[in-house]
Amino acid sequence: MRLWTKSALLLASALLLGCNPQPKVPDTLKIDPKLKAVARLDAMPDRVAIGLEWEGIDDYNIAGYLIYRAAPNAKLTRIGATTNRFSNHYIDDDIEQERQYVYSVSYYTKDGRESRQFVIPASTLSLLEPVSWISSGNILPRKAKVIFRPHSNERINGYVVERRDKKQTTWRIVGKLEGRLHAEYIDENLDDGAEYEYRIIAVSFDNLKSKPSEIVITATKPLPPQVTGLSASTRLRGKIELKWRRVKDDAGGTYRIYASNSADGSFSRIAELKPANLATETINAEGAERFYKITFVDYDGLESPLSAKAVRGATLPPPQNAQK
Repeated sequence: MRLWTKSALLLASALLLGCNPQPKVPDTLKIDPKLKAVARLDAMPDRVAIGLEWEGIDDYNIAGYLIYRAAPNAKLTRIGATTNRFSNHYIDDDIEQERQYVYSVSYYTKDGRESRQFVIPASTLSLLEPVSWISSGNILPRKAKVIFRPHSNERINGYVVERRDKKQTTWRIVGKLEGRLHAEYIDENLDDGAEYEYRIIAVSFDNLKSKPSEIVITATKPLPPQVTGLSASTRLRGKIELKWRRVKDDAGGTYRIYASNSADGSFSRIAELKPANLATETINAEGAERFYKITFVDYDGLESPLSAKAVRGATLPPPQNAQK
């Protein structure tokens, strides 16, 4: 049994059968048991194609050959034909990898008779082996990094990257890499503090796919913790002083102060400070009232949720005698 690549099989098919549509064969053919059957039928498997080769019959009454296919234990269905009695090859490229089939070849005569069918089993080749090693990188902000060892098969021309999260059951293609030696993928715009699964599928020059790699699990960086302990002064003249508890390990980050004129109003950012636990807003008005919230932004630019409750601050009201 010979092993042909799909490209070789297709080339043989083009040379022997040409690129024309399937030939017209009479719709009504009657099997004649007296006709000599095809003596030999060989299958030449590839991963998504099977080439058939048979021993032709030297008889000028033959009009062509008929090709049938079926799954094991299923009824044979005609999938092709030739109108040339000298042809003895056929390429079936409408099949799947790693599957079992049954094939049959017969011939038909110019007067509409068909010979007995010669039947053989055949199987497409197994999927290409997966990449041998895959790993996920460090926890990243809103990103995931997947690295793997390039596939050893030189027919590989690239990779498909698939992802799913814990809420999904199906895989989704999120990236394609060109070149066998390309062995890194960075997935972006992910959710904060979320866990994802990844796998790699190698793809050959003729678009054959490997088995999926092992699954790697990685998580994105969570948001910084919410800032607590925010307080605001109410007895200072011309300013409001804010204090809070610093976030643990806040080096390289900043604190953002948001303010509004009402507790349920729209808060706007008024300051961004390097790590500290004290800030002052100057307000040139007596008895002015303001409401504050605060967040922490880490060195990767991830911002914590706003502090849960707005804190009221106020400047010192005017003296009692000044109010009369």
